[in-house]
Amino acid sequence: MKYVATAFLLALVVNTSIGSAVRAQSVEDLAKSAAADAKSGKNLEAYNTIRNAALKIWESGPLLFREARFVKSSPTGYGIYDPRPNSVFKPGEKLFIYVEPVGFTWKEQNGLNHAELVSDLVLKDSDGSVLGEQAGFGTFTFDSRDQNMEVMTALTIDFTEAPAGKYVAELKFTDKLGKKSASFELPFEIKGEGGNEDKAE
Repeated sequence: MKYVATAFLLALVVNTSIGSAVRAQSVEDLAKSAAADAKSGKNLEAYNTIRNAALKIWESGPLLFREARFVKSSPTGYGIYDPRPNSVFKPGEKLFIYVEPVGFTWKEQNGLNHAELVSDLVLKDSDGSVLGEQAGFGTFTFDSRDQNMEVMTALTIDFTEAPAGKYVAELKFTDKLGKKSASFELPFEIKGEGGNEDKAE
């Protein structure tokens, strides 16, 4: 029994050392290691190593958006959405927005990886004048056993009483754990029934 416990402890120390070594490697070194593994047919090892390289870039970089667009309806998952052909809406039509945030912070919490994002909404007219603001328009929390990189958020703007015209929706995302923030703008137009909503821009 003592031997088994000692062997387990040694294995734990070795695994911890390997993990630290991977974290200490540069992105370039990890990429070279992944290329070597792939060349020798170690595909899973290559995938895991290149993923570690991607996580290093993720952790050290700013908050970014891989995708931020209007979609036809509420998305059901990462990459699972129907893009709108344009940003022209009918009066009373809801605005569905699909966003893929990149570079936010994962921190261990209660044995899981935890992340928190909050989005604020600023509505502007076509001249840039602010028509309205809503802090905490969207709040997103993630808990996972992995540090997921394929993460999406969905927002719905109910703009039912707005008159016809051109507008801009500015969404500012804040990474609550990493103290990062970034924003993007989505111009859109509300046009009456006489407009051609199906015409692509």
